[in-house]
Amino acid sequence: MTTEILARDSEFIVLRVGNEDASELARRYLGDEKLGWLIEDANHPRSIASGNEIIIPLQNNNPIGFEFEGYQTVPILCYHRFGNKGGRLEISAEQFERQLAYLKQHDYRVIHLDELYGFLKGERALPKRSVVLTIDDGHRSIYTIAYPLLKKFNFPATVFVYSDYMNNGGLKTSELKAMNASGLISLQPHSKTHSNLALNGVGESKSDYRKRVRDEVRIPSRKLESTLGKAPKYYAYPFGDTNTQVIDELKANGLLLGLTVQPTANAAFTYPYLLNRSMIFGDRGMDDFIAKLKTFQAR
Repeated sequence: MTTEILARDSEFIVLRVGNEDASELARRYLGDEKLGWLIEDANHPRSIASGNEIIIPLQNNNPIGFEFEGYQTVPILCYHRFGNKGGRLEISAEQFERQLAYLKQHDYRVIHLDELYGFLKGERALPKRSVVLTIDDGHRSIYTIAYPLLKKFNFPATVFVYSDYMNNGGLKTSELKAMNASGLISLQPHSKTHSNLALNGVGESKSDYRKRVRDEVRIPSRKLESTLGKAPKYYAYPFGDTNTQVIDELKANGLLLGLTVQPTANAAFTYPYLLNRSMIFGDRGMDDFIAKLKTFQAR
C-alpha cells in the first residue's frame, strides 16, 4: 500500500499510511529519520500502521522543552568498564543489559550527542524521555561486552578514549573502526594521558601547564581524526574536572561540547562546555540507576 497525502498546509500533513514506519515517514517528510518520535507523539495513541490516517507536524514551536509546569532535562549516563572483576566502575554484562532493557521497556529514547547539541542550541526538539549514553577511557570490554548489547537494543552511545591507551591495553584500531562504521558508536577524545587538566602538576611551570593542556586536547583529537577520518566534536574531561583555560582550548580546536561528571541532568540552558553526567557504579542497584533518569524539572 502506498502512502497517500490527504491534506497539507504549512504546519501539518494529513496522510493515510502505506508500508512505511515512523522513521521512514520522518525521513521523507521531515528530512531526518531520527524525528520519527515526533510523528509517533503527535498521533498517540493511534499507531503508525498501514491504512491509518495520521498527521505529521511540520513545525515544532518548543525546541527547548519549556512548559508552564517546568522544563525538559536530559540525563547523560557515564559508564567505564564492563565485566565481572568487581570494583565500583565495573558493570557486569547482566547489569548493563538489565539497564538497557529498562530504558526500552519504559519508553526512554536513547539519543546521540549530536541531537543533544541541537537541543542546547535551541534548534532541535527532543523526545520527552531522552537519555544519552557515554562510556569513558576506552577499555576493550567496551567492544567485547557493551557494544554487542548496544547493537542488540539499537542504542547509540559515545565512547570517550584517551589516546595513549589506544592499542596499548585499550581499544585497538580495528575495534574503533568497526564501532565507528556501525553508526551507533561515536568515538571522541578523553585526553592524551588521562591526567587532571584542571590542576598544575607538582613542579609544573605555567608555561608547561599551558603546553600540557594544549597537548591533552589536540593530540587525541588529531589521532582520532587520522584513525577514523572525521574530526571529533565533543570532549570528556578526565575526572570530570576543567577550568576556563581548558575550555578555551576546546573552543580553539573546534570542539563543541565538554562533559563533566556533575551528577544531574541537562536543560536546554546548560552551558555546553559544562555538561553534567551521572556515573553508573557496579555496586549500586536498579533503584540508583532509575533515580538518575530525571527528564523533567518542575518549577
